[in-house]
Amino acid sequence: MESGYIFIYNNIFPTLLAISEQEQSKGLMNEAWPPPIMSFIFKSAKINHFWMRSTPSPLDIVFCNAGKVSQICYGEPNSTTMIGDNIPSDLIIEMPHGTALASNIQLGHNVGLIKPEPTELKKIIAEKYRFNF
Repeated sequence: MESGYIFIYNNIFPTLLAISEQEQSKGLMNEAWPPPIMSFIFKSAKINHFWMRSTPSPLDIVFCNAGKVSQICYGEPNSTTMIGDNIPSDLIIEMPHGTALASNIQLGHNVGLIKPEPTELKKIIAEKYRFNF
């Protein structure tokens, strides 16, 4: 799995990049506390819902679209309840629960990848996962 850095508001976080369908399906399942921060990158905005099956750590799930935070949800450990409203997202960030509050992350804040840069990310996606933007 690729790794990089993401910014939200005035925070910079190291992150794992879940790009492929397989990486996104696994997410942070079976990750002990504290889990790493994971960013789910989608080719285009769509309605996404998450669940916490086999995820033992509580999470903050930050839904984003077009470079802005659009939802901040709580991920209850091991729950199969669907998380997320019917709002399109092109980036979703999972982080240990409490990180969003401690980092003052709020709706409307700017968000995006610092590394890899957009051209590098497109190359990774095209080469590694065999689809183009």
